[in-house]
Amino acid sequence: MKHWKTKLFGDNAFNFYSWILAAVLVFVSSTRYMLAGARAESAQVMQRDMLLGIYIVLLGCFGLLLQNYLARLAVKLEKTTDSKPAAPTHE
Repeated sequence: MKHWKTKLFGDNAFNFYSWILAAVLVFVSSTRYMLAGARAESAQVMQRDMLLGIYIVLLGCFGLLLQNYLARLAVKLEKTTDSKPAAPTHE
């Protein structure tokens, strides 16, 4: 039985397509800053834009790795929850 953890963080179609969209947004925004840095007149603006482009890519990688970790952790937590015997009830 699926619980809220695997529904939210698990490997499902919503997370698959949302990370495809997130990857496109990360690469588009990163490329925008990289191109702006390449056309910059001053060295400070160029350096700032290049570092922003790198930061956006690293942030996207971190988000993808975090989603992968949470999906695996949710499955493991639900397996341990499902395998625990029910507590005895005193009647």
